[in-house]
Amino acid sequence: MTIKRSGALFLKTAPRVVMRKFSNAFRKYYLDLTLALPGLLLLTTFFVAPAIAIFIVSFTKWPIIGRPTFIGLQNYYRLFRDEFFINALKNTFYYTSILVPSITILSFMLALLLRNLTRGREFFKAIYIFPMVVTLTSTAAIWKGMLLPFGPLNQILIKCGLSPIEFLSVELVIPSLCLVLIWRDIGYYALYFLAGLESISPEILEAATVDGAGPLHRFCYIIFPLMRPIVILVSILTTIGSFMIFTLVYVITGGGPAYASQALLNYIYDVGWKEFRMGYAAATAVVYFATLFVLTMIQRLVIKYE
Repeated sequence: MTIKRSGALFLKTAPRVVMRKFSNAFRKYYLDLTLALPGLLLLTTFFVAPAIAIFIVSFTKWPIIGRPTFIGLQNYYRLFRDEFFINALKNTFYYTSILVPSITILSFMLALLLRNLTRGREFFKAIYIFPMVVTLTSTAAIWKGMLLPFGPLNQILIKCGLSPIEFLSVELVIPSLCLVLIWRDIGYYALYFLAGLESISPEILEAATVDGAGPLHRFCYIIFPLMRPIVILVSILTTIGSFMIFTLVYVITGGGPAYASQALLNYIYDVGWKEFRMGYAAATAVVYFATLFVLTMIQRLVIKYE
């Protein structure tokens, strides 16, 4: 009887205790929750809910028209035997291997040059950031004409007595597209490094100079260690950006020639909206996200404990 009475008393009082604690917490943090609510709603509506939906759809066969059919892990089994998916994955890693070190190093060097300028710094900052202002579609359309066999770049090479280069050939198409992205992004990421460089106290560098440290020693033992957090940030952002390549490839090459420039997002688009295999495209998107997440975590750990 005592156990029954204790159980009944618990069932009677537990909801009141929970509601009281919830009410106290709400009264304490109601302003924070009120301010965060619109952002949480937008995040849930446009990011969390679609992500959950994509994960569910990845276990189905869905040709858009009609109802999806549950097929379990068949999409994932087929995915890693799909030579076109493997090719797109390799191409994406190829983009990443070129873009991440190139943009990080060149933007760092550009920031060092801008920091040492005594006149015209704001002017050059505006020039280098200008490519980011122009839409990527417009940038891709302009560079598509420049990279053609009879485009301006080859005309300059011919006038210099050199042979024209097939920038959009199978061997050179990815480096050529990376060149466009490097030109577009280094000015933007240089501002990250420039902000970090300007936060370094001049007294520290002056003291090192007085002690006999040269430019190389000051960079290796003072500037670079203090800039490590920004190096990590820029490398992670460029990694994410390299995995999000779509517009440039879509406008300039369409994934060609012979799928040599097709990135993962272009492959997902082709499978989903050209072949109407939404379940298979969703499975590819899940693998895409998992690959990017694992790669970013590994990159962060390697740089952190280097």
